[in-house]
Amino acid sequence: MSDVTLDSKAFFKRAAKIFALWEQPNDVAEELADLRALQVIMGEPNDEGLSYSKSSALQTWLLGYEFPSTLMLFTKSPRKVTFVCSASKAKILNQLQSDGDIEIDVRVRGKDEASASESEVLPDLAKSIGAEQIGYLQKDKQTGKFADEWSKAQDGVIGLELVDMAAAISEVLGEKDGEELKTVITSSRLTSTCMIHYFKSKMESIIDRGTKVTHEEFASMIEEKIGNDEKAADMKLWNRNAQLGEIDFSSTEWTLPPIIQSGGKYDLKLSAQSNQDNLKPGVILCTLGMRYKNYCSSMGRTFMIDPHPTQEKYYTILVEARNETFKAMKPGATAKEIYEFALEYIKAKSGTLAESFVKSIGFATGIEYRDSNFVLSPKNGRELKENMVFIVSFGCADLPNPKKNGQKYSLLLTDTVKIGQEGVINLTEGCFKIKDVVMQLDGEDEVEDVKPAVKPSSSKANGKASAKPAKPARASASTSTRAISTKTRGGKREQVEQTTAEKIKANQARLHAERQEAGVKKFKKGGDGKGDGKDKVVKKYESYRREEQLPRAVEDRRVHVDEQRSTVVLPIYGYAVPFHISTIKNVTKTEEAEYFVLRINFQSPGQIAGKKEDMPFENPDATFIRSASFRSKDQRHMLKVFQGISDLKKQATKREAERKEMADVIEQEKLLEIKGRHPYVLKNVFPRPQAEGKKTDGNLEIHQNGVRFRPDNAGARIDVLFSNVQNLFFQPSDKELIVLIHFHLKSPIMLGKKKTYDVQFYREVTDMSFDETGGKKRRARYGDEDEIEQEQEDRRRRQELDKTFHEFARRIQSAAETQQHDLEVDVPFRELGFSGVPFRSNVMLLPTTNCLIHLSEYPFTVIALNEVELVHLERVQFGLKNFDMVFVHSDFKKTPVHINNIPVVHLDNVKEWLDSCDVAISEGPVNLSWPAIMKTLNEDPYGFYAEGGWTFLTGGAEDSESESSDGSEFNESGDEISDASSSESGSESDFDDDDGSEGSGGSFAEDESGEDWDELERKAARADDKHRDNGGSDSDDGKSKKKKKSGGRR
Repeated sequence: MSDVTLDSKAFFKRAAKIFALWEQPNDVAEELADLRALQVIMGEPNDEGLSYSKSSALQTWLLGYEFPSTLMLFTKSPRKVTFVCSASKAKILNQLQSDGDIEIDVRVRGKDEASASESEVLPDLAKSIGAEQIGYLQKDKQTGKFADEWSKAQDGVIGLELVDMAAAISEVLGEKDGEELKTVITSSRLTSTCMIHYFKSKMESIIDRGTKVTHEEFASMIEEKIGNDEKAADMKLWNRNAQLGEIDFSSTEWTLPPIIQSGGKYDLKLSAQSNQDNLKPGVILCTLGMRYKNYCSSMGRTFMIDPHPTQEKYYTILVEARNETFKAMKPGATAKEIYEFALEYIKAKSGTLAESFVKSIGFATGIEYRDSNFVLSPKNGRELKENMVFIVSFGCADLPNPKKNGQKYSLLLTDTVKIGQEGVINLTEGCFKIKDVVMQLDGEDEVEDVKPAVKPSSSKANGKASAKPAKPARASASTSTRAISTKTRGGKREQVEQTTAEKIKANQARLHAERQEAGVKKFKKGGDGKGDGKDKVVKKYESYRREEQLPRAVEDRRVHVDEQRSTVVLPIYGYAVPFHISTIKNVTKTEEAEYFVLRINFQSPGQIAGKKEDMPFENPDATFIRSASFRSKDQRHMLKVFQGISDLKKQATKREAERKEMADVIEQEKLLEIKGRHPYVLKNVFPRPQAEGKKTDGNLEIHQNGVRFRPDNAGARIDVLFSNVQNLFFQPSDKELIVLIHFHLKSPIMLGKKKTYDVQFYREVTDMSFDETGGKKRRARYGDEDEIEQEQEDRRRRQELDKTFHEFARRIQSAAETQQHDLEVDVPFRELGFSGVPFRSNVMLLPTTNCLIHLSEYPFTVIALNEVELVHLERVQFGLKNFDMVFVHSDFKKTPVHINNIPVVHLDNVKEWLDSCDVAISEGPVNLSWPAIMKTLNEDPYGFYAEGGWTFLTGGAEDSESESSDGSEFNESGDEISDASSSESGSESDFDDDDGSEGSGGSFAEDESGEDWDELERKAARADDKHRDNGGSDSDDGKSKKKKKSGGRR
């Protein structure tokens, strides 16, 4: 230890923190008030490997190192720290020179009774304290000769009493300073990097290939990644996270060995271990924990292979509970409140999950892995403070496995978080979304489709096949006609379509039930659910505080307009009565003989039935003045007053409209420019919308907390902060004229004089080209070499631009993650795109992972599916070529978004896509009046859901649709027949021959409205055969019609 250097500045700063709490103890540290001294003793090191104790944590926190067989004794009045240790350790501790505030005393204890004075150090120190109380750490049991001697010396002092001070030390160690937080963040990044970039991919590979690997062997493979005495750290893995930088792997160790569990045996305790069983598909739990420069972090995830929908549902609830609890973990909240909040949230979602929920959801961490005095449990009343670090673990144990009767499974979600002012900052974010943790094994569905005869379910449908299960090769020979027909292309297609439709129907039934249940619970909390939104605030205006502020012109007792105070002063019974312009509705003028009459109408409730009243009233039942009329011969003055009131009202209306328009516009924080290096730059891009009127290009730069567009000319800069970005899109140049990066914002910002939710930066992919068809060069060449060369150059340019923009978008994502913002680059799926009209023009709409977008032209369309309550498909009926789609937001105050004229060929694809995103769908044959629906919903949301909610779209719509579609189809046919019969009497026998045996159009409508297309086609074929048997031909009808029509014209 000769090369050990102590950080004296950090020691005195942190020791002062202990003395400050001791001298002015809070409610948690009240036991310190009566203590004479505080002791921290370390005994001899054990050989059991890594162990955690508060004594070790406190010593490491103060000195940066552990000093075995060393005593630290704190005394106050004056502030003093006394060290008792060996001579070699004393040389190191002598680096701490006493400053003006804290005195340092280092005493040497000799070995083997070498000196009488040195052997009496411990007894003398104990006697100096006297019959007083000493604070110690009760749970830390120190062993060894040194610890025994100090215990013996204390026993020799009569009246000396030991008091546990663990709660106070926990308070001191809980709040982390800047250097500690940096180290914790690095430790967390190491943990998350190993989980995301190694365990997940390795586990998927093992499961996919069917490799036999035990949990213990897998854990050993993970442990080797940080290196050991024989092997260096796997830098290929750690270099995948650019945020890590330079890591000292000699200061990196595992807090606990990796815990991997699968196959139905799960233990959510910290003492769990990886066993000798092989890794198996199903539910797989993994918990990793790193310790970097003595600071701990942990991360636990649940991975599911071919999960049951119930398992996915439970996992989603657990993720939602975690996210909502993170929002509640603010400074001042107690550990008890946090646990109860999480439990109540899960209870509201699922009683089964609540019964199996863990008894505590985490603990404070730092140098000590688990602070037992700060556990997030229902019995702990300790308050959270800013800059504390917690390991939060949501888990549900021993849930019944819906895929395997009798087996159990567990769910786990563990993260390391820092307490911030507005909630927690997740330091181990990532790999928690359902798409990240669910893996589907390939091939199972194909096996079922290819060999249905060998499966028990198929053999039940065919008695002959079930009699010979041992001969799958001959099973096809004994299958029935029905089984053979499914092998045809048409039959296979129908089977797939039917299966898809059934899956969608089942999933939609579940989604609508969940929406209904959630809606009832949400609005039942507010009584009857009325007034769920914020009520309008009654504004009170005060034009004049004192009588002296009235303008002098009122002395003439005439109507006066005070433009400065937006007030109209009216003479009423000799008094000057001021009315703010907001109380005036309008003003009218009329002429009566020589008089000029001015009528001023005031705002009052219930003036026009059905008209929306924007102005609320404090007491609508009070008596109101509707209007006041003034008559005067001074026409010039009255015209001046009329014009003044009208202008004042226009200005007030304009200001109020601007205020409402800008109500949700935020003023962004200041962008922090990156220091120490040049920022990443994307050159020669154009912004949309433009901050100013002209089109200008410039450079897009990535800075510390956002991006900045810096124009090449003297135009205005555009700053977009990561904290305000909701979605980040990259759209390549495939079938487009531009390549772009698009930001969809949480709150709008001002660009120039307009507010916008979307900011886009793009570059055109093609240069101006010239037609050389008439040139000499073109006439001299008859080949297409120039065109081919130009196409190749254009293709190369597109690929290069796509690569540049995509890499820049990923750099934006990495920079945002560095600032603890969950931002992911979303790329649209062009193969799923469909055309529609969101505004006035028909455009191509492209689905992404979470949104439906159109970004190629302005105005932009960005619809986030996680903010959608329901999607209703309108005009879905037979015979129409297009349908409409309406997105109803979860925030019912927002106007539903309409996308019109979508080609009906995309209907099934749209349904499948929305269903795969777990969006509730309904459909109907006609367009609905959505303003009336949303008005009814907002007036009484609880009543709306209590009466069935959206079932009026899903229940009655199908019946009415089928009736209307059948009726319109066959009524149209009937009309055609009647028209033909009345106008062409000669063709009646043809129609009778065709339709008489099988029934007319009316009989179809009455008796066979439920028949499918296959049955109708068979009947039509039989009718055709009968017609031919009677001597007719396929073309007879048309010929007879033409002859008779031509004859009629003659």
